[in-house]
Amino acid sequence: MKYLKAPLFLVVIMFFSVKVEMAHWDEINLVSYSDSGIILDIRPTPPPLSSSSSRAHIPLNPRTVKPDFILVRSANRGVIGQDWRNILYGLMHTNIPCINTLQSLYMCQEKPIVYGILNQIKRKKGKEGFPLIDQTYYPNWRSMTFSSYFPLVAKIGTAHAGFGKMKVANESELEDFRSVVALQDKYCTGEPLIKWDYDFRIQKIGSHYRAFRRFSSNWKGKGMNQHDEDIEVTEKYKSWIDEASKIMNMDICALDGVHSTDDDQEYIIELNDSAIGLVGRHQAEDLDHIRALVLARMQSVFSPSSSSSSSSSSSSPSPSSTEDEIAKLQEQITALKFELAKAKSPASPPSEKVKKEEKKKFE
Repeated sequence: MKYLKAPLFLVVIMFFSVKVEMAHWDEINLVSYSDSGIILDIRPTPPPLSSSSSRAHIPLNPRTVKPDFILVRSANRGVIGQDWRNILYGLMHTNIPCINTLQSLYMCQEKPIVYGILNQIKRKKGKEGFPLIDQTYYPNWRSMTFSSYFPLVAKIGTAHAGFGKMKVANESELEDFRSVVALQDKYCTGEPLIKWDYDFRIQKIGSHYRAFRRFSSNWKGKGMNQHDEDIEVTEKYKSWIDEASKIMNMDICALDGVHSTDDDQEYIIELNDSAIGLVGRHQAEDLDHIRALVLARMQSVFSPSSSSSSSSSSSSPSPSSTEDEIAKLQEQITALKFELAKAKSPASPPSEKVKKEEKKKFE
């Protein structure tokens, strides 16, 4: 699965220079010491085919690192049994600074927890101010005796990419689904099935926003024929994602929702953490935003003026506290790219005047 192969970025600060290590969750083992921090063993990434152009960039030897900062860009749990939460607990044990915060990553391991937090915003703002979809939670199959609405979308546990999800039209189908849940030993949630013509995503990386409208013939919003388009980040969209990122203390996140054809309203379905996929046409620019965000956060955590308490992930600066640093670093990145382009371009031969001036310096 693509989202399972996104790397985890481990940042090591060495004498004011930055060394970046990349690894997947399943390549990491660790030990966390209460007095000396965390040590990670990273096994080699399985190399691609010999004809692959990326083969030369794959580390072939195991590495041992002591990271100072972590950027998480992959899901901590998979859809076919992958579960690396014990590694996440090790990162939390040592309280290493991280984007997103380790606490928010921990809460995102179970979707009912995230829904409950988002529901706080809905209670405060009202349905118009934050139109989160209604949801029913069942801790086990025994409690699934009835539903308040049909048709509904039933979801087993926490999964991704449309897995563990099906449409239930009536009580009879709910009973059939209940018998399947009985074999899973997992909780289940139910939501009203909304007839939609497009779904939307509101993306936030630091202080940068994007919004997309996506179309698909698959009711789950997946499929080979899915396509998307950029749309305006309205004040409504901005307020929704700001409220969600603030309450979850997230720097990188995305809100997903659908537009109902029945009442012409938009409904928020879920909040995604820093493992969000990036749209291909914006990927290079969005990676620059992530890079600037990480550098700004590292600067706020490791600068001499930072208090010792700021080194813990629980007291990481709020997403809005580093917007000025991000803007400055983005300007620096742009300037460095320009200088690099100049350095790569063929230089013109020096003029006779320049040659004479250079000669005089050594006379």
